[in-house]
Amino acid sequence: MKLLLDENLSPLHARTLRELGHDAVSVAQCGLSGADDSVVRAFAIESGRILVTLDADFANVLRYSPSNSPGVIRLRIHPATEGAIDALLRSTILRLTEMSLNGRLVVADPKRIRIRS
Repeated sequence: MKLLLDENLSPLHARTLRELGHDAVSVAQCGLSGADDSVVRAFAIESGRILVTLDADFANVLRYSPSNSPGVIRLRIHPATEGAIDALLRSTILRLTEMSLNGRLVVADPKRIRIRS
């Protein structure tokens, strides 16, 4: 999977995903730290990367429709500790690896994964 991790996720998570065989980069690695959500989204679309985020704004389908994007994975976790994020990210990506997320919004929490078109 080609993934772009939003700035609310550590570049270490991108490294973990690369170690698992995915093409993952963080917003910080792409020089987009502090960029507006619309800029981050546009970069994800242009580079063909699924956006992975903790930001609820990207789950607002009226504001950021997933239909014309490679997909969005919104992680919902509280408290958002590094360990909890790592565990949820690993389990979510493992379950989605063989699935096309093109034009889809995935909302994952520790209990379930929901997918919307």
